[in-house]
Amino acid sequence: MSAPDLSHFHCPPGTRLILEVTGLPEKFASACVGHARGRFVVTQMPVLPETTREAFYQMLYPDNAVIVRYLHEGTVVGFTAQVIKCIQIPFPLIFLTFPKRLESHDLRRHPRVSCCLPGQAVINGEGVAGMVLDLSHSGCLFSATVPDTPPSVAIDDAILLRCGIFGQGEEAGLAGVVKRVALSGRRLELGLKFRQMPPPTQEAINTYLDQALSVLA
Repeated sequence: MSAPDLSHFHCPPGTRLILEVTGLPEKFASACVGHARGRFVVTQMPVLPETTREAFYQMLYPDNAVIVRYLHEGTVVGFTAQVIKCIQIPFPLIFLTFPKRLESHDLRRHPRVSCCLPGQAVINGEGVAGMVLDLSHSGCLFSATVPDTPPSVAIDDAILLRCGIFGQGEEAGLAGVVKRVALSGRRLELGLKFRQMPPPTQEAINTYLDQALSVLA
């Protein structure tokens, strides 16, 4: 477990959360509604069966501790907060104190190496030039500057990624699945998970990563 800086707290509305409320053995599924940095975090009230609803509400008294966990880019991020207040009207919400510290645990099977490799993503048949900004045996981060009307891309879309280390020629490329999409202005970032990898491409990536990790170690 590592302790990232709070400036890296990234939990936008809709992020799925797991809540552990002190005094209750169960874990409860919720979602982030929003937060005010340094002040509070707002979550949805979990959908509860009638048999546990009353016990859950009884534990939502002010200052009771709650452990919150969520997934961000392959990493489980967690923090401890205290209940400020819960409301039912106009919507059932829980107000928690803003975290003082974050804990994270990387779930990725393979370490990622930062890099800056020219590449091209083929999105819906259209080639988009950009850069591979990090790389592992199982995936990568691709970044590109896109037109004012960016190409349509969504989670689980199939992408063909071309890069010099995958091989040369028009046909050289590596099939991937989109697992993260971020668009800020004209900057598009795609987190890709590689699919079946031809042995020559796998060997080329292994060689590159082994060399990079030996230098960075």
